[in-house]
Amino acid sequence: MVREENVKLMSKIAIYEKREGKQEIALSGYYKSDYVRMNVLKTVVFATIAFLAVAAVVAFYKLDYILANIFKIDYKSLGLGILLIYAVWVLIYWLIARILYAWRYEKARPNIIEYNHNLKKLQEVSEREILKAMKGVVINDDFIDF
Repeated sequence: MVREENVKLMSKIAIYEKREGKQEIALSGYYKSDYVRMNVLKTVVFATIAFLAVAAVVAFYKLDYILANIFKIDYKSLGLGILLIYAVWVLIYWLIARILYAWRYEKARPNIIEYNHNLKKLQEVSEREILKAMKGVVINDDFIDF
């Protein structure tokens, strides 16, 4: 028998799962600190790759100057300058990622709590209907020998 309460709950659950639930349900399997750290680490890795790509493009663009002054360039100060720029670059990405992923987790938390509450309600309703359908009959398998 189809009950209106069950249909409403299932519709709510299905709509949530189809829309924002795809990403939010996935992050519910993590603690906040683990989720933030994992995504910050990914961001730092991709920021490093992006920095190397930008550095390669700049080096290629300045190749004429580099080859003309190959013996005149102070490589120690150039390396320290590049290292400083890299540190600032990664620090900015790290800070933005840390704030963003912590905010995303906190934003998704109430939705996940409501989703879990709806699932629990649906399970309780289903269990009540099963007990009602069985009309209190209890099946005991203790006597069956396999």
